[in-house]
Amino acid sequence: MWPTLYEIQLPQGGTIGLHTYGLMILVAFSVAFSLIHQRSRQVGIHPDRLVGVYIAAAFGGILGARLLYAIAVEPQRILADPSALFSLGGLAYYGGVIGGAIAVLAVGAWMRIPGWKFADIAAPALVLGQGIGRMGCFFAGCCHGAAAPAVSGAAALLPDGLLLGQIYLGSSFPYLTTEFHPGGVTRAELMNVPLYPTQLWAVAGGLGLAALLALMWRHRRFDGQIAATMLILQPLYRIAIEIFRADNRGYALAWETSSEWALYLPGIAQAGAQLQSGGAAVQVGVTTSQGIGLVMIVVGAALYVFRWRAGVGEEIPVD
Repeated sequence: MWPTLYEIQLPQGGTIGLHTYGLMILVAFSVAFSLIHQRSRQVGIHPDRLVGVYIAAAFGGILGARLLYAIAVEPQRILADPSALFSLGGLAYYGGVIGGAIAVLAVGAWMRIPGWKFADIAAPALVLGQGIGRMGCFFAGCCHGAAAPAVSGAAALLPDGLLLGQIYLGSSFPYLTTEFHPGGVTRAELMNVPLYPTQLWAVAGGLGLAALLALMWRHRRFDGQIAATMLILQPLYRIAIEIFRADNRGYALAWETSSEWALYLPGIAQAGAQLQSGGAAVQVGVTTSQGIGLVMIVVGAALYVFRWRAGVGEEIPVD
């Protein structure tokens, strides 16, 4: 849609510029850290102690996101050239969550920061950052949906030529569709075709869940409840959105089918695969993110069971 904000030509060749994807990732981190900084005061954690945690979260999150993307999408390239890990594009959200969580847990334990309370503070910030970051995906064209059915009475919402794409509003499901046009550094794999608006769904899901978790704060029954709720609810909408995605993002479990049932789960096949009645087999399966999401749901449910009677520890606000 709008992959590059500003770009200049270098004298020695090539270009350098400011890309929307990178900018939105920076905004996502900044907003998430600001929310944590503000809420930490209420539970007795001095925000100045969290600077090291923020650095760990940023480095661990980006490294984890790179690693999972490489493992799920381009494993052969990384095996052939490990240095490509730092040059290939793309970040995997759950890789960022896992990498960031490991780094934060390690640094937090070393600094003796209350783990469960910090988890409750970080959970809304995490999904809020995810919602903002998905706007970067929308502008870059990655993480897009499969080809959507014709929408009744579809009307274009953007002036022609404003962006490298279009948004259409119609009166039938999915009501809103997006379309990407060639140009710039857009990473869309399907061009000039109305698509399910998976990036915008993810934005709405992240922002909505962040608001819900924020509302739950005053009604916590035990330390860790906010984090456990996030672990259960975030994967639910992510698993649903994955069904409608069609970019290549790797499978945890895959098989081939030519059955017509796959026609009703449009994004379950790889990008560009058009399964027709009686057509050739295509690859379908459970994506890497869906597999991780199922594990997260189990972990979240287990936390509810084992910490239900733990209660909320003392919280003395700090200046």
